[in-house]
Amino acid sequence: MRAGDWINQFNITVKTCEERPDKPQGDIVYRVKDIFTTRDGSWEPSATPGAVNSWARDEYLKPWGAADYFDDAGADHHLFARVLDLDGNPIKERDSILYWSDGFDKLGDPNYNGYVKQTPKQKSGWSNIVIFSGYVPERKEIGPWSWCPVGAADVVVGGGLPTNWHVSIFVVWQAEKRSATPTSEQPEQPEKPGKPQKPIEKVDPSPGADVAFLTGVRQAAWRLAGVESSPDSAFANYARAHGLGMPVTNEYTVGGVRAQGFSRGIVYKAGGKEGITHTAW
Repeated sequence: MRAGDWINQFNITVKTCEERPDKPQGDIVYRVKDIFTTRDGSWEPSATPGAVNSWARDEYLKPWGAADYFDDAGADHHLFARVLDLDGNPIKERDSILYWSDGFDKLGDPNYNGYVKQTPKQKSGWSNIVIFSGYVPERKEIGPWSWCPVGAADVVVGGGLPTNWHVSIFVVWQAEKRSATPTSEQPEQPEKPGKPQKPIEKVDPSPGADVAFLTGVRQAAWRLAGVESSPDSAFANYARAHGLGMPVTNEYTVGGVRAQGFSRGIVYKAGGKEGITHTAW
């Protein structure tokens, strides 16, 4: 995901589809691809808070006469949305974008009816709504607006006017297959809860290599990644045995369960007869 320079400073965040309380289903999920801002309707990059990034201008500001001319690009206190299909083409279905201002958790309320539904423009593929809600990011405040495509999709949270400046927020979602895996090999099958695990053997990717040397290499790499390492880590050995990639978190405890995140899965000790197993992010 590409994010503009001011997204974090304005306390705008992206909630993944998996974090949603309504747990939407479907073979296609819409992921946030790009998110950026403009200030006072200008598409000229500058040091002004909220100013557009040059990459966003180059990709999304379409000139007059273009087949997908972006006629609303200069709107200066709006929330924008554009959704791309699997082939990268804009989706322009009626009422396909949802905006609401009562909190991300309203997705879990089946009786909530405060959504504003928008249809993307047939030419540009962008939809938008005008907003007037101000907030102060420096006081840890968050804008009230959330928005996303209809269906299984990531949600952008925190839309509003930071310090009452005229800032517009632009978000582009890209469709992807939910079943997509990081490699072209057979999809990884997570172990089922309750399934007994075989004893984890230490795995060395280079049989015959100097074990002490490889241990030092691993420990140095873990330190550079900001993760504590242990030569006898059962989690690390499990991750190597199951192709889960590099560690991305230290070990931690949640709900009495010990766990550690790796790039392709979260390893945890379930207790009882399950032993060590893992789950997807």
